[in-house]
This record gives sequence, C-alpha cells and structure tokens, in this order.
Amino acid sequence: MLSNGALKVGVATPETLAGGPPSVDITYPLKTAKSAICFALPLDKEKIRAFLKKKLPNGRIEHEIDNIETNIKAFMLAKEGARILKNKGFAAVQVFPNFKYREEVPGWELRMYPELALRYLAVRSGVGSFGWSGNVGLKGHGCTIILGALVTSAKLEPTKPIPEKETFCNKCKLCTTVCAMRMFDDKETESIMLGGKTFSYSKRRNIGRCQIVCGGLLGLDKTKKWSTWSPGRFPYPETDKDVMRLFSLCVNNASKWPKNPEEPKGIDLTHHENDPEFKNVKIGNKSALELIKDIKLTCGNCQLICFGDPEETKKNHELLIKFGCVIQKEDGKIMILPPDEAEIQFNQMNPKHKKLYYRELKRS
Repeated sequence: MLSNGALKVGVATPETLAGGPPSVDITYPLKTAKSAICFALPLDKEKIRAFLKKKLPNGRIEHEIDNIETNIKAFMLAKEGARILKNKGFAAVQVFPNFKYREEVPGWELRMYPELALRYLAVRSGVGSFGWSGNVGLKGHGCTIILGALVTSAKLEPTKPIPEKETFCNKCKLCTTVCAMRMFDDKETESIMLGGKTFSYSKRRNIGRCQIVCGGLLGLDKTKKWSTWSPGRFPYPETDKDVMRLFSLCVNNASKWPKNPEEPKGIDLTHHENDPEFKNVKIGNKSALELIKDIKLTCGNCQLICFGDPEETKKNHELLIKFGCVIQKEDGKIMILPPDEAEIQFNQMNPKHKKLYYRELKRS
C-alpha cells in the first residue's frame, strides 16, 4: 500500500479496539475477522485551497473530483489487499471508505453509524491521530487525508498509536470557527476508550448541524461574513429543536433550487461500471455508483482547513473568510460576493426565489 501512495499503514485487532462502540467491531463485515488493516491517502492541497477560496468556475468541482477519486482509490487499494490475502488462504473483505452505514439501526439515515469507524481504527493503529475537531490527521498533512481499510481472518501484529507529543494538532481550534453551524465545542472534550487507551477530541453538538451544512443545505456562517459553496442562507439555529425545524425546512427548499447552467461536469465513473464488487455496493436503495454521481461537496471545512502547519492552517482560515459568500440567482448561476454586497444582491431578488434560501424559523 505504501508503494501505491499510502502515507501510513497500521493494524488494529479486536484486543486493541476493545471497549469501543459497536462501530469498531471488525467482525461486522467479516465474522472471522481477526485484524483490520487501515491506511491513509493524501488529498490535493492546491485543489483544497481553490475550494476554500470559492474560486470560479472550477474551485468546487476539482476538489470534489479529487476527493471522490481518492475515496475510490482507497476502496481499490483495500480490494487489492484483500485479494492478496485471499490468495494466501485467508478470508478478507475491503471496507467501503465512506457513505456506507449500518442500515439495520432504526433511523440510520440520520444517525449514520458507519459499518466500521475508520477514524477509530486509524488512531488506534497509529495511521493518524485526532485533531481538535475529531478529524484524523498526520504531521505535514493535517486532516487533508482519506482513510481506507480492509478486515481479514489473518492474525496480524497490531501497531501502536501515535504518541501525543508527535501529534499534528496544536489545538489552534480554528476548526471550530469554520463550521457554519458550530458543530464543535471550543472548550469541552469527549473521549473514547480503545484497548485500554483513551483518545479525546472536541465535544460535538447535535449531528443535525453537520448534516445541514455538509449536506449542502445551508452555507451562510453564523457571522454572515462568509459561506460555504452552498447558497442556503437560513437563520442560525440556537437549540436542538431549531436544528430539527431547520433540517426539515432546508431539505424541502433545497430540492427546489435551480441547477447551475455553468456547473462543470462532475466525475466520470464509466471505468468502474463493470467492476461488480464496486457496482454491487448498496447504500440504502441506491448503488454506490448512483450515490457518488449525485454527490455535491460544498463544505468539509473542519477537515480541509487543517494542513498540519499552524501558518498554513491560519492562511486557509483567512482565505475562507476573505472570499466571501455564495448566492444563487434565479437562473441558477452562482455568484461569489463580499458579505455586504451578497446581502444587498440577495435582498433585491424576487421574494418567491428568496424563500427557497431563507425563511424565518417558527419557534414554539
């Protein structure tokens, strides 16, 4: 895997993951599993910078393609690793690196419990360590990585976690300020115990906050000084009840947003359509291929902001704010404007069109 671009590879076992949540049970995808092999792949930092700057016309789509292709590469590397192990007489199964959840859990669409929590496997096996946001990263790369994994019946020697003194995170906590819905606490932490070792990161708020912003339903920050790539400008929800009201409102309205006629073409998955192991991955009632084709990345700031270097991370933060806000015109075209100008342009739009992007929350 290292020879194919992986930054780091590690091994976790049921013993080193003991005490963790159900999402670290490596026998879930393979009943005979005795080891999990985890690895990290890099994302393209130049494309991330263009994404954070909201650079038109390709700043969003080029990072999206890089992100999806890196996830697919993680799947294919895991698949090749599983093939090698099978040839040696062991059982092995590759893990789909994202968007695959435990669908037998009631309300799985909202809870989004993964088949395997790769970030927990990664920190326990030393593939990465937690940043303040809970994203996994490495020195020199920060959180700009994608994780992959496979599980096998082979009993492998587990690898050790990264020592705390060697972590990439300096607790600058800029990650807490780049979530438009303030998903992460800037003071309190929560912890997880894995194999007798404790790992900590920022305490999370209602998961709906992440689903709204990273789902592309809302983009305007609480300060109204910048936005993600999403044109949604709904009011900031203070309470969990407000979050759920906003979620319902956003989902309904976003489905009516016009398509951008200037949007560049997305990822071409033609060469994967004849791969049965990829094509047959099901997520809900869709195939993985269908789901990936529909993906539109508008945020991910808590991950993308961190380059693993304080000065570079600070620069990313400045770029995100400097390049203002997204609004969508009635013809579907996207504009990137300074915050005050964006507000003026938005208020001058047809009231019926404005209601698709902004409505007051009804509070009881």
